Amino acid sequence: MQVFRHAVRRVRANAARTVILGFLALPLLATLFWPSSESSEQRALAPSPGLPVSLEEALAWPARADAWSQDHFGWREQMVALYARARHDLFKRFPTNQMMAGRGDRIFLAAHNDRGLGAPYTALIACGWQFDDGPRIIRELNAFASTFASRGIPARLLIAPSGPVVYSDEMMPWLSERCHPDAVPLRAVLASPELAPQARARVYFPLSEVLERRDRIEFFPKTFFHWGASGAGAVAALTEHHFWGRGEDAGTPIPLVAKVRPSDVQFLFPGIRHDSLADEPDFAGTSITPCFGATCFPDLKTLMEKLAVVGRYTNSAPGLGPRLVILSDSFGYAGAPMFARYHREVVYVSTNSMAALDQKELAQLRSLLFVPDSDDEVLFLYHDATVLFGRVGTDLDMLFPNPG
Repeated sequence: MQVFRHAVRRVRANAARTVILGFLALPLLATLFWPSSESSEQRALAPSPGLPVSLEEALAWPARADAWSQDHFGWREQMVALYARARHDLFKRFPTNQMMAGRGDRIFLAAHNDRGLGAPYTALIACGWQFDDGPRIIRELNAFASTFASRGIPARLLIAPSGPVVYSDEMMPWLSERCHPDAVPLRAVLASPELAPQARARVYFPLSEVLERRDRIEFFPKTFFHWGASGAGAVAALTEHHFWGRGEDAGTPIPLVAKVRPSDVQFLFPGIRHDSLADEPDFAGTSITPCFGATCFPDLKTLMEKLAVVGRYTNSAPGLGPRLVILSDSFGYAGAPMFARYHREVVYVSTNSMAALDQKELAQLRSLLFVPDSDDEVLFLYHDATVLFGRVGTDLDMLFPNPG
């Protein structure tokens, strides 16, 4: 009897340890029986250490194995998401420096970088954050004008104001003070006497017009980085009038349908949900036939698969403008369809992946997009931060490489 009582006391004394060890063993069991190779974290996870094949690898193996085990233990994905959600709900902090919370329900993309690595707040270059390279941007805009003028191509550049500039008053107070619309660097660039008159005539930055309409039109859904169809449609109308003199009666308005949708940058913050009421065009019953993807260009399918984000919109209504060619950053995805109201055809290609094309493919792309002495209208569409990061010069160099 005494032995039995002693055994019971030992079990009770070790019960807590047993329970704790059991819980600690659960991730190990999950690692062994339910492994997962996927991760939504904005960083590269440690690779498997493998078997060492040299003395140097054998010495490094324990550290590599430790890094791998920390990155790949069972239920890590769920724990990371739970931690991110708790930190966000308690402190309004995102698990990446690519995002920042604003006032109310609005959120902002804070940095254009890879997997959250690099300096924070780089997206606020549109407000002038750490921007001091105005002369270079002026040279790029002058080169844009002279390059296309010499080739007989009437290219224009639409610079879309981005969320931090349009909704700076909805940022946190300390950021609002650093993002005043009157001080954005593109205003100074476009007013500079160093900007050639022909360049100024080819560039449109409708910030003042957007701010005037902000109370009537939500240009950006509250949790989106990119504009919605309402905002893109309003800017398309402004652009058509500014560059080509088309009025509000041109074409037939495109119906829009609004739905509650997850943020378009939801992938940056796993475990956190931010939805918005966002609209998109509804072409059903209109004279517009939309087409998106490489299959829209059967003769150049392989090339277009490399570019990935491409489209074609044809409009059978009478009395429309000529073919419009749009080259764009990611803002073209929602922007290009809204120009289809005004043109018999809109051809859209994203230049984000243009570096993947070889010289032969670039020549084929130029032949499709630029037809000298035609009645085509050509529009480059970039958002303000893209321009200030030097995208105009980068794309010009790829499209028209210096033979020397």
